[in-house]
Amino acid sequence: MSLTRRAWMAATGAAAAAAAWPAKLSAAETAAPLPPPLPAEVFRDRQARLRAGARAVGIDVLYATPSTNLAYSANLAIGRSERLTALLLFVDGPAVLVTPSFEADNHRRDAVVDDVVTWKEDEDPEALVAKTLGKARVVGIEGSTAFATAARLRAATSVEERDATQIFDALRTVKSAEEQALIRDAARRTSLAIAATHKRLSRGVTEREVATWLEQEFQKQGVSGGGLVQFGPSAALPHGGPGDRRLAAGDVVLIDAGCKVRGYTSDVTRTVCFGPPSDELRKVYATVDRAQRAGIDALMAGVPGEDVDRAARKVIEDAGYGAFFSHRLGHGLGMDGHEQPYLVRGNRTPLAAGNTVTIEPGIYMPGKLGVRIEDDYCAAASGAPVSLSTRPGELVVLSA
Repeated sequence: MSLTRRAWMAATGAAAAAAAWPAKLSAAETAAPLPPPLPAEVFRDRQARLRAGARAVGIDVLYATPSTNLAYSANLAIGRSERLTALLLFVDGPAVLVTPSFEADNHRRDAVVDDVVTWKEDEDPEALVAKTLGKARVVGIEGSTAFATAARLRAATSVEERDATQIFDALRTVKSAEEQALIRDAARRTSLAIAATHKRLSRGVTEREVATWLEQEFQKQGVSGGGLVQFGPSAALPHGGPGDRRLAAGDVVLIDAGCKVRGYTSDVTRTVCFGPPSDELRKVYATVDRAQRAGIDALMAGVPGEDVDRAARKVIEDAGYGAFFSHRLGHGLGMDGHEQPYLVRGNRTPLAAGNTVTIEPGIYMPGKLGVRIEDDYCAAASGAPVSLSTRPGELVVLSA
């Protein structure tokens, strides 16, 4: 964790500067090493901003058990178990990690905290939390914390518990240049994995088989990833598959995939045709392409999320396909695959510079076909949004 922010940015500068990449990449590019992890100072800065947010609403200490928010604030990405591990981030004090004693060395290696206090298997962890809290009386609970965990804390301490969801969300929805670079790197690897999977397609393969190939292609990119694979009429199910349908000439092939790079997620969908496309498919694809461009053009700081959705949806409605666009235009993207903000009717909250979202219009015609194009963008302070993935342009036709 000795890498400085400046050195990290220099190491990832090439990826952060590029909004697109060549269609044909060298072997060295396709096997690019992962960018370095975020330096400790990034997490110290996050903790300072979390403290400020908590102080502003009268919270004495923030409480986070294993979750995305724990990973975001202290660089500790672990799963939950029956054994309590919790971060106590004091507004006017240290960042303290409470954890089982046998896990302490692992957490000291990874977590960015000021102190680690431990409990043994025959001890009560809530009693240790109560002792560590001292005179703190207002505790902000990280939003995904289990109800039973919060209840045990309240019973052991008699503290006042408040929901701290908005404190974390306010910071996490605005992505720094470092975070954008990691999402861009993940999107690049996702596009390469999808393209490599396309090259392996042949008549008669099943959606399940191709989904396995997709996972293999992500492994070649040095990451763990996967996604939905849908052929022909199966693609008309927005979150369907993969199933046992076999690929036939003329089928739409929809792949919706993503991976994580240093904890940050991509989400990319590509729709191609295996063999010559029908006139209807060409028309539907062109409509979705125009809708995505309209959504991208509308994405900017200060614009409500629903206005971006409306801009893309109008294109589809004007083309006569409004009844076949059944979901929101997009969702926030970061350490979680779906997070704030959402591009959906009814969301009047203005977007902020640094909000990173998917733009994914679709047309789904039951029993016939489905087309979705999905790319990742970041709202800028002014002008066009920052592209974190490269749009495919016209319909790609694969040889059958």
